[in-house]
Amino acid sequence: MNIKRISALVVLFIAFNSYALAAENKAGQVLLINANIVDVKSLKIDEKQSILIEGNKIKRIASTKKLSKMRGASVVDLDGKFVIPGLIDAHVHHATDPDSWDKLSITTERLRYLLQGGVTSVRDMGGDARALAYLKRQAEVDAIASPDIYFSVIIGGETFFSDPRTIASAKGRNPGHTVWMRAVDENSDMDSIMLQARGAGATGIKIYADVEADTVPLLASAAKKHDLKVWSHAYIGPSKPLQTVNAGVETISHASDISAQLVDNFKEWRRKNAEFDHLTREEVLKKDGYIDLFSAMRDNGTILDATLTVFEERNGLSEKYRFLDQLSTKMTQFAYQSGITIAAGTDAFSDLDKDTTPMIHHELKLLVDKVGMMPLEAIQAATLNAAKVIGIEDSVGSVEVGKKANLVVLSGSPEQNIENSKSIAHVIKNGRFIFIGDDPQLPFSSSREMNGTIWLSGQIGNHPSTLALAGETLDAQMHQTMKNIGQVLKSKNLSFDDVVKCTLMLADIDDWPVANKVYVQYFSGKMPARSAFAASGLALDAKVEVECIASRSAD
Repeated sequence: MNIKRISALVVLFIAFNSYALAAENKAGQVLLINANIVDVKSLKIDEKQSILIEGNKIKRIASTKKLSKMRGASVVDLDGKFVIPGLIDAHVHHATDPDSWDKLSITTERLRYLLQGGVTSVRDMGGDARALAYLKRQAEVDAIASPDIYFSVIIGGETFFSDPRTIASAKGRNPGHTVWMRAVDENSDMDSIMLQARGAGATGIKIYADVEADTVPLLASAAKKHDLKVWSHAYIGPSKPLQTVNAGVETISHASDISAQLVDNFKEWRRKNAEFDHLTREEVLKKDGYIDLFSAMRDNGTILDATLTVFEERNGLSEKYRFLDQLSTKMTQFAYQSGITIAAGTDAFSDLDKDTTPMIHHELKLLVDKVGMMPLEAIQAATLNAAKVIGIEDSVGSVEVGKKANLVVLSGSPEQNIENSKSIAHVIKNGRFIFIGDDPQLPFSSSREMNGTIWLSGQIGNHPSTLALAGETLDAQMHQTMKNIGQVLKSKNLSFDDVVKCTLMLADIDDWPVANKVYVQYFSGKMPARSAFAASGLALDAKVEVECIASRSAD
């Protein structure tokens, strides 16, 4: 064989494989029609719109009159429903103590609960960066059902790092002297600190406490130089809120602590047992005392992460916490009335067992009921504004062409009632419909378990929680079927490695080779036992249905 012939074959081989790879990776298209889109920029609702999703991005938005179908796209009719951007909780805590109450199994369950409840991104404000970096990666590639995670490293004065929480989060290291728990003063090597934070996978720094006013601008400048966001508590004493804002901090957390601007012994009162006298209590509840601070926040574009929920939850603990709850509401009202951008964050350690939906929905209700926001302003606080906090507003936070298809579909209008944020019909992350749990209207469960054996209901190739098939071809439907099975397995903390038996039902038995080619791609270890047969009349006229059994003690 001569050199020219070999070269020609090589070119053909490369071209063929490039084509095959392109065909295999070609992004599927989903067309959402008749959607009422909540525009969080204009605070209006655009009715009867179509959203074309290609891969993980929004490809096109148009009136459904102009765009009601597209060749090759699966169509999901959202008539009467409302589409909002995926919610963002701008203040959570995971992996604070990864060996105890925040261990991996609990944290992944909570993350799944958040995603199923419409939260597609979170800002984690302090934990063990080793665990957070792992979770961040798993969420990013959709290896776990989770919001995308953006986390901070903790910055504080040396005295702060005796806090027991820092000891748990830095286990095996010296808190205050490790990458994600760093003690600083004006002589610290700020560039080195920021580069190490970037290397740990952090999105920003969180200036927590006991930091001198002269040190804050050094931290802010170095963080921005190295493309890290600058976040802090409203009070990081000795630095006062106004000093912190003027130093270049981009987002301050905990509205109650804004009152530190007027209280000299705020740390002693907030963290210890000092008391406010009657006069001080009256003064801190007057808006006039904060004019300079709010003016500086407007000028600098500083965002307030109010965290109303955490203070409401604790207001029954003591008189101090009741007053903190009062301060939290009052300071957020003052900020809102002063034109300050407010982001929605809960400061929640766990949403589980609190409600049927994540606590961010309660934060939205508090912003409306207590602060006085219009419902769509509250939605904006948990979408676009929270995205600005993290620095991801170019890719998420609003329903726009070119942005990620992170969407929540609601059955009721959030403009009419903010509690309709809980009326979740569908959750879409990275362009994929998420399994949000069993539909109570269906006469069966997605799975049942007994003695470590899990029986899964049969799955077809529909987008989860819809009656729309993911395509017309057997290949497309088979892939979606297997993905649906994978999502149910994840909800039980299982994977395809735990599947021991499957039954393959085909509308046309001649499709067996194509179905089998897709099927085997989802198993990496020992193949499960299997049966296959032709069936007449599958649900939704699907071409395939697969039913599986899994075991927690699979060999």
